[in-house]
Amino acid sequence: MSRARLAAWPVAAALLLAMAEPAHAHGLGGRLDLPIPIWQFAWAAAFAVLVSFAVLGRYWTHPRLAPASRGSTLPPGLGSVGRSLLPITRLIGVALLALTIHAAFRGNPDTASNLAPYVAFVLVWVGVAVASALVGDLWATVNPVATLTYLAGRIRRPVRPGIEPAPPQDGESISLLGIVAFLWMELAFHQGAAPRTIGAYLVLYTIALVAGAMNYGPAWARRADGLSVLFRTIGALAPLHKDAKGTLRLRYPVTGLAGMSMGPATVRLVLIVIGATTFDGFSRSSFWLDIVSNRSGWELTAVNTGGLVFGVGVVMALYRVAIAAMARMTGEPEHELGDLFGPSLVPIMVAYTVAHYFSFLVFEGQNLIRLASDPYGLGWNLFGTAGWRVDYTILSTGAIAWTQTLAIALGHMVAVLVAHDRALERFPPELAVRSQYPMLAAMIAFTIGGLLLLLG
Repeated sequence: MSRARLAAWPVAAALLLAMAEPAHAHGLGGRLDLPIPIWQFAWAAAFAVLVSFAVLGRYWTHPRLAPASRGSTLPPGLGSVGRSLLPITRLIGVALLALTIHAAFRGNPDTASNLAPYVAFVLVWVGVAVASALVGDLWATVNPVATLTYLAGRIRRPVRPGIEPAPPQDGESISLLGIVAFLWMELAFHQGAAPRTIGAYLVLYTIALVAGAMNYGPAWARRADGLSVLFRTIGALAPLHKDAKGTLRLRYPVTGLAGMSMGPATVRLVLIVIGATTFDGFSRSSFWLDIVSNRSGWELTAVNTGGLVFGVGVVMALYRVAIAAMARMTGEPEHELGDLFGPSLVPIMVAYTVAHYFSFLVFEGQNLIRLASDPYGLGWNLFGTAGWRVDYTILSTGAIAWTQTLAIALGHMVAVLVAHDRALERFPPELAVRSQYPMLAAMIAFTIGGLLLLLG
């Protein structure tokens, strides 16, 4: 194929996407008023992923991300300022955790009137994730649990003198439990958004990690803190990072994934988040709404739990099949390949987060302004913002739809890039390209499925 034809493929893919009018986001407008069928959106995005693979195979013939991942050193003054502010930001984090827990138990039990649900679901789960991808691991500067576990590890010796800290994989496996519990609370439990439920989760999560820090030390707690592991993993996409010596550096976005080493537990964590977000999109479909329409209470929880497990299972199975096919083609151990290509899943996870929760963050995030004056929902007006009303005109449905669609498409294209670069590090060029056929098929399936669930 000539270079001219090959270079024209991305243009053709872009035109296919541009020919489509933006779809409405769920909950904000109609889904069936598109001038073209929804499947054309999905196939156009899948075609863009396919084109990116073809271009990479032709022109990206040696690994380039790892050499660029180190970046350049920022002025020392910036690092010094950050270190001097760290005690303040950590104190703010602990204060916000305490306020959130107290408001959850002592404030208004109504979800819309209490600060706790908005801090947990909007500010932390979505807001910090997006900020981590764009800037860096900001959670590390405010993480209240890390502060508490550090203090717990310093003020008390292990219960059994001479005990060795738990090996890293133990902490990483435990980190899954906190994320799984959070996702189950958010997407399956019938009272998941209730302030009391959120308060109970935060208390149990904090106590478990503090107790672990007392017994095994702060290092174990850092590995067992699921939120910390998640946001640190997402932060590998960002331009700002600290090297092994703690020096603040600036690098090209995405290149941080090249130097990332992911264990099996972290790979499973990323797959679980992708699967849970996939179920969240499916749960808004008319098919699923018909299933749960007459259910409530624990019956609803049971059905949602089954759907959540199924969604996660499908995503895990798809990745497992792709890795198994790659192992047969290359002769490499399957478990090693699963960990090696785990970082290529991170752009997909972030893309799904942006696509599904972008409008949620923009609109529901405005409620934090209102609740800053009345965190307990008791009629206070501490800062004069209690009367704030959400401005739903700040973004058009078209802007939201294009953000969602482009996030899915670009996220998978970046995932293909990362996987291809990793393959070149491991295999000769020709085998590296062929080894990615199964991953390409999985990426296309993720792209089509993600958009159909989002816009369908």
